[in-house]
Amino acid sequence: MILCSRCSNETWATQLVTANGPVMLDGPRGTPPQPVSAHACTACGHIELYAPQPVVDAAAVRPEMVVEEPATAPIPAA
Repeated sequence: MILCSRCSNETWATQLVTANGPVMLDGPRGTPPQPVSAHACTACGHIELYAPQPVVDAAAVRPEMVVEEPATAPIPAA
């Protein structure tokens, strides 16, 4: 259960829905969109939005998709 960040009371979770359907968040290329959820505090009414973190299958990542971080060189002493 997620507690309210303002008053630490219980929150209710629900999916955000419009007249056109649920509110979706696009993920990285090749992952399907995920629904955004809202957590509303039952005491103070504070609302926080949560987007799911996409799970990336390590076996599905091709070598050309991996970005290598550039090596850092030490700063020479003056």
